[in-house]
Amino acid sequence: GEPVTLVVHAEMPPGAGKIISADWDLDGKGTYPVHHDDIAGTETSISRTISHTFEAPGTYFITALVHGHRDGDTKAQSRRLPNLAQVRVVVH
Repeated sequence: GEPVTLVVHAEMPPGAGKIISADWDLDGKGTYPVHHDDIAGTETSISRTISHTFEAPGTYFITALVHGHRDGDTKAQSRRLPNLAQVRVVVH
């Protein structure tokens, strides 16, 4: 019942493009319903924080999905460069 703070930090390699999206999968379903709408495709590194409260005890695998794009096109449907990070959260 207590909130957990989750932080994602992502960086693009030099000359590889800009970060165009960052999303969270909080329940392990792979749907990534939590979006950071403030990413404009102009930055090569980002840090974003969310707070989430788990309603029941258990082990949760939280995934952050960050996409980059060589041109920083936030509307691009192709040439998106995905990267995942996952953390295990154990709630007692």
